[in-house]
Amino acid sequence: MSSVTTQQYREAAEKLIANYRAAGPIETKQRKYRSVLIGHGWCSEVHRLAEASLHLVDLGHRHEALILLRTMFETTISLHWLSQKGDAGALGVFAEGSRVSRAAAQDLQKGFDVPPDLIDSIKGTQVEKTDESEIFRKFQAQCDEIDPTRALYSVYRYLCGYAHPSATSASEFIEWTTEPPSLRTLPKEGSASVVEVTVAMCLIWAGRAFDEMIKGKPRKQFLRSVARELKLAPILPPVT
Repeated sequence: MSSVTTQQYREAAEKLIANYRAAGPIETKQRKYRSVLIGHGWCSEVHRLAEASLHLVDLGHRHEALILLRTMFETTISLHWLSQKGDAGALGVFAEGSRVSRAAAQDLQKGFDVPPDLIDSIKGTQVEKTDESEIFRKFQAQCDEIDPTRALYSVYRYLCGYAHPSATSASEFIEWTTEPPSLRTLPKEGSASVVEVTVAMCLIWAGRAFDEMIKGKPRKQFLRSVARELKLAPILPPVT
């Protein structure tokens, strides 16, 4: 069992967020920078979700923070996958986004009076299926390319229990130890460190993934030092 305390994870997370905010201008490593544009957006989102999760904990909403963790973890894994795939991965992300938009437009047209120009603009988006778009479409496939043992996907599935309507999320408000079971207005405490550990882990992995995409890898040493302090892997495995 790790000897790192919840407070240490919390302090590290705050330090990681502050360091990201203080980072200087970004210079891309390659001429084809589409993947960097997407990576920047995802990395920024991970850091904002991390900060929001910590605010929720401070407000006594630890249970609700778990819902944000699912999105934060998924975005972190996708960012690492993208950093490995480069421009081909970026094209896959755009292609899958276009496919989803076109499908949504068709469904909206059936049930709502949507302005024709909006439908036409969405349907006019080009969709080009690629190997990477098919992988990006299925999150499990991304996880498997990084970690064939399914450890990453198991974390995602655990967090999905709180992000989706499920027996797991409902049980947080049911006291099963009484007969008959009683209802709670507040969720159970649960594992106190899940939020802090996951936040710190995602900030390190997302930070390293994006750092690999820019010149000089300016945050590499800092991120590695924080990972050592927390006894966490400093970066996710390469895509196989």
